[in-house]
Amino acid sequence: MANIAPRRGALPDTIPWMRLLAALLLLLAPTPLSTPTPEDLLAGAIQSIGGRAALERIESLHLHGVMRLPSGRPAMEVELSTARGGKVLAVQTFVGVGQLVYGSDGTTAWERTTSAGGSESHALITHTVLATRVRQINWLEWLTTLPRFTSELEVVGEARFDGQECWQMRAVHPNGRDEQVFFSRTTRRPVGRRTLEPTGSGEGATIDVYFRDWQPAGDLLLFRRVTFDRGGTAVELIIDRIDLDGVPATRFELPAAILRLKDAP
Repeated sequence: MANIAPRRGALPDTIPWMRLLAALLLLLAPTPLSTPTPEDLLAGAIQSIGGRAALERIESLHLHGVMRLPSGRPAMEVELSTARGGKVLAVQTFVGVGQLVYGSDGTTAWERTTSAGGSESHALITHTVLATRVRQINWLEWLTTLPRFTSELEVVGEARFDGQECWQMRAVHPNGRDEQVFFSRTTRRPVGRRTLEPTGSGEGATIDVYFRDWQPAGDLLLFRRVTFDRGGTAVELIIDRIDLDGVPATRFELPAAILRLKDAP
């Protein structure tokens, strides 16, 4: 059989295979992640811990925890109960110092302070003060109400926080204070936050808060350990009890001393 010479200008047989290989490589190449919006991050975080429907089913919540110093010595005991309708009762016992109790029956917000010597004082407070205090110990409420308490939310980009690859979001509060919030790119859960707190020197101190030790609580997945790191010195709040629903309504009744203040002319 006669040899058939390739036509002039025809491409060698290897070229189509090279084109096919290049096309396959393009298909297999990792696609760059598009930057999510703040709404994407918050919605993903809520979904990752059980979803909006599971949160809306909660009628009441009770948690108990102890904050310990780097030495392991307990510094503060925290107990918080909340219920629908703005009902709150929080007890913060500062070991060797005193106790702060504050709450609301949904209408009247109040506080009671007790010194180490046992003397007590009662006062009415605003619901704004109450909400701020509750958000400082109820991180679930902090997360779900973040858009309501900020004037601006902005996704900064990718960052590494507490050893995880995260999305970093900047939250600006009406008073001008910033906080950086970090969400895991893998699990979408909130990993923690970073704030710059004022100091006497004027330079400010960076405080990192880490959410760790995630465990089931009813239909939700919640963290049980909150680590506060200030310049390498860390204290931890260990949450040893979380109860969803079942908080008795009597827990939120106003104390007699507060009733007298409320009814005073």
